[in-house]
Amino acid sequence: MSPSKQIAATRVRRAALCALLAIGTPVLADPADYVFTPYSDVGMWQLAYGVGTKHARDGSRAAQQTLSLGGAPVERWYSSVYAAWAADDGGPFAIDEWSWTNHLKLTTPGSGPVDVGLLCELARPHHRDEGRLGLTCGPTLQMDTDDLQVNVNLSLRKHLGAETPEPWQLGYQWQVKGLVARGLEVGAQGFGSVGTWNDWSAGNAQEHTLGPAIFLKTNALGGPVRLDAAVLFGVGSGSPKNVLRLRLQHEF
Repeated sequence: MSPSKQIAATRVRRAALCALLAIGTPVLADPADYVFTPYSDVGMWQLAYGVGTKHARDGSRAAQQTLSLGGAPVERWYSSVYAAWAADDGGPFAIDEWSWTNHLKLTTPGSGPVDVGLLCELARPHHRDEGRLGLTCGPTLQMDTDDLQVNVNLSLRKHLGAETPEPWQLGYQWQVKGLVARGLEVGAQGFGSVGTWNDWSAGNAQEHTLGPAIFLKTNALGGPVRLDAAVLFGVGSGSPKNVLRLRLQHEF
């Protein structure tokens, strides 16, 4: 397929997705999505590259790459900007969206059994049929024990100004990990969307993925370098067959 036809086909799929959203189909997680965890190193910057591939049950494939820069200006506030590129079925990558993410710590870390925060994202889709602005917002929850770190993030998402009006969609992400050796953690993570926040989609129309994850840390390049990767498997007929995702982050 020629590049022009691939782009046209991608736009058709996007338009179809917008129409489905209007009737309550869950917002699907992006292939390069990662589980957000609160960041506390004030004055440090993060440069991160993410990549992911989602294999659907019908044999189609969607890929995504992201590049982000973020940091914590003060103890309770983290902010980042990122760009995302998307490709379908082996086609060329094209700019997909720009995003600005902010996280506020609502409780003092370690002061209680659960650390609570608020994560909000403003996204500017490249294709205007998806809307003028995407808004995602929700609580972040983190619990630390002697052996494990547990994160659960909930979100409400909506595209403002889309060709077809859409309701608020409820999504989630979770992660559990534990240290097994110096610089090495293993665990599991998952992502999902249940549809309209107050009128969930049928079980076979929801998306849920989960699977094992690995986390590496080294002090190469003059500062911490972190890598996390996961192999996720779809649960239910409304979910993709599998998702492969990886994120590489350098702090300086």
